[in-house]
Amino acid sequence: MTVAEYHDTFEQLARYAPNDVREDADKQRLFMKCLYYELRLQLARNTYPTFQALVNRAIMLDNMRKGQDKKRRMLTQGSGSNNRQRFSSHQGYQQRF
Repeated sequence: MTVAEYHDTFEQLARYAPNDVREDADKQRLFMKCLYYELRLQLARNTYPTFQALVNRAIMLDNMRKGQDKKRRMLTQGSGSNNRQRFSSHQGYQQRF
């Protein structure tokens, strides 16, 4: 689930618990409580003036992490095919290229 999807779900469920999310600080605390650990650590370094500012920052950081993960996967897939051992019958031993 993306942070944007989580935000939508959070907002839908918050309607059923208006006393728990009455204050902006309470809303921020509850929202951060269910984010994945690494994102919570990054967000905890700052204070946010509004709940929406926190959500925007969380979405941005989540998108950046997904971009890095995608780039990392592409790099490992591309270099993985070059690491195979190849056998040359002419030389009689395995040679790495």
